[in-house]
Amino acid sequence: MKKLAFKYLLEFLVIVIGVSISFYAENYNDSLNKIQLKNQSLNRILENLKGDNGDNRFNYKAHSESLMSSEWILTNRNNLSAYSRDTIGFHLSRAINFITYFVDNQEEYKTIQNSGYIEYIKNESLVKGLQGKYVQHKFMKSLEEEIRSKAKVLADFEFKNSKINSDSLYMGSYLIYKTYIGDMEIPNEFYDRIIEKASSQKVYLGLIKRRIQRDSILENEIKKEILVN
Repeated sequence: MKKLAFKYLLEFLVIVIGVSISFYAENYNDSLNKIQLKNQSLNRILENLKGDNGDNRFNYKAHSESLMSSEWILTNRNNLSAYSRDTIGFHLSRAINFITYFVDNQEEYKTIQNSGYIEYIKNESLVKGLQGKYVQHKFMKSLEEEIRSKAKVLADFEFKNSKINSDSLYMGSYLIYKTYIGDMEIPNEFYDRIIEKASSQKVYLGLIKRRIQRDSILENEIKKEILVN
């Protein structure tokens, strides 16, 4: 009787151990698969970061040059007649027309977030960094839109008081080769609007600079996260 009971107990234990091992293996394979998918998404985010970096550096250059021309206009507002109309037209055009459109790709971040793969990222600093990045992108886009809106108001004045110095339709991204044909006594309202736009651009430039720095840190953290797994 004891031998029979021992036999059944042994068979029961074998079944339990077998089921446990099978369950563990299934969970392990599922986790491994999710980690691999997480790493694939991180690799794509890494590629997106490189694209964002290129866009941010272009935008930083454009807004920096626009700001330089805004400062030139404000510095020389009482002495414009001392400069050629081509020089005035150049700075007016650059101050007003150097606007940008930042377009980011959030698809992979949304994928890693909505799928739950973000839970498999071991580096909490990386998780917070990614969340902060796309929250900041939203604010940067809204500020960029505000700058474009302010530029649109100024563009009407420039259009009425400038002429393009070429018939070519292929002059690059921005038309800056213009001659100023308006009155040298530019209304104060125009200068006030230049100041408003320049103030927003200074804030935007600070955001871009910090974003480039933080994206560089994110790149390194993503690479480490992928290597760990």
